[in-house]
Amino acid sequence: MLRKFTFSVLTVLLAGLWSCESLDNAPQLTPDGQQVISKGTDLQEALRRGYAVWWGSIHSPESAVALGVTADAFALPWDDFGAAAMGQEPRLSYRNLNSEPLDYRAIVEVPWYGCLQAVADANDVLNALSQGVSIDQNGPQDQSVRAAAYALRGLSWGYLSLWFDQAPVVDENTKLGGTIEFLPYTMVNARAVEELEAAIQLAEANGIDFIHNYFNGLPLDGSTFAELAHSYAARFLAQAARTLDENETTNWQAVLQHAEQGLTFDFAPIANGNQWTSYQQYTLADTEAGPFWARLDQRLVAAFDSNQPARYPQVEANGEAPLSETQATSGDARLTSDFVYSPVVGFPADRGEWHFSHYQHKRQLSQPGLFGDGLTGPMPAFLKADNELLRAEALLRTSQTAAAASVIDGGSRTSRGNLPPLTATASYFEVEEALLYERAIELFNTAPASLWLDRRRMRPREASTEVTALGGLQLGTPAQLPVPASELRINGMEEYSFGGEQDPQGIERFFY
Repeated sequence: MLRKFTFSVLTVLLAGLWSCESLDNAPQLTPDGQQVISKGTDLQEALRRGYAVWWGSIHSPESAVALGVTADAFALPWDDFGAAAMGQEPRLSYRNLNSEPLDYRAIVEVPWYGCLQAVADANDVLNALSQGVSIDQNGPQDQSVRAAAYALRGLSWGYLSLWFDQAPVVDENTKLGGTIEFLPYTMVNARAVEELEAAIQLAEANGIDFIHNYFNGLPLDGSTFAELAHSYAARFLAQAARTLDENETTNWQAVLQHAEQGLTFDFAPIANGNQWTSYQQYTLADTEAGPFWARLDQRLVAAFDSNQPARYPQVEANGEAPLSETQATSGDARLTSDFVYSPVVGFPADRGEWHFSHYQHKRQLSQPGLFGDGLTGPMPAFLKADNELLRAEALLRTSQTAAAASVIDGGSRTSRGNLPPLTATASYFEVEEALLYERAIELFNTAPASLWLDRRRMRPREASTEVTALGGLQLGTPAQLPVPASELRINGMEEYSFGGEQDPQGIERFFY
């Protein structure tokens, strides 16, 4: 069902209720909420702001940490970023109420308003181009700006479609004062891919004259920009499914076509300690945040070592036997190259011993050219390996099992994990299990909420006391986010949410 909302309200929201920047650095706005863009250089400045806002809305800790915890990727018992509430067992619904603490509301508000603000910035640029503002009179620089604006909208709508059940699709042709519709995530997802495809066409048409300078420290030419856009299109298409059944209806041929033209490099903008920072400062060992932040969830410790339980024993809670061996062993070399063992946990038992883990992520120490600390250095957000695993999955889902196994064998499984290759006769399930394992281990901490998206679509839900290493989300885990309560209230709509006892699959709306 399509919901209609007044655009005047959204204009106010887009103009100023959310920004990754301080008010001193906020864009100058006209009374109708549009940025003042009067000359060619304003176009580029608006895009720089827009990309920084998009980055902060998706890669900041407010959502990425909480969704990583509820996905059993990270273990963290603190109230910061809503982690404790989202990691409660049995899982609770997301409490979509304005009365909740700011950190908790930020789980939905930061990505929602940030992505909408980025779309507004892109729309302002496209509006200005249509009204004659120019750098080189519709030459390569104008076309590069136009492509960057399309890509920014595609990236923003894409993440709204992955994380939320519905969202507005407002472009430069939307009339002020009219009404807009909130579209279901499937339609928002399709529009996101269309925008990325339009950006790719412009980049390829401009050849060597194309330049994209809006990811901090990472300039892209037409070829590398197109690769990145193809990979994000593949990600959005592949990870949109909310359930195992829906995953089977994904257009895997389209995923394959995009992934085959995707990243040949690791996409990792450079942190500057200001607008361009990452949630990774709270999820990596030996960072400024210290030793008491997120750890590798015990489910993933069990993925490395099948002798480990997938849920840490709740000794104080119910008298279970303690963990007999706290240090895992594995044939996968990444257990020692990417993670560091600590005999001491440092989390209080009364917060839930299911949070306990003896491992932290330290890949920035073994691969400093790939990882910084979230405040300085590279911030990996889309690895080449991720694109290859999307390609492998698309091959698998299109009945090319042997080809999928070959892609997996040619990647991180053997090159970094030193694991034996899959046999030429590996079954569909064996290849799928290897695929999910690689997505959980090799991509750990390199794409916000990635394991949340994968668990919800690749495996059935599991009870909190019966979780398996690579199983689905825990029953009651929200598998999508609701429109923020603040937005619903402004539009006179009833507050709703997902998850908890009343919604064990995490996808059916319930109202307060």
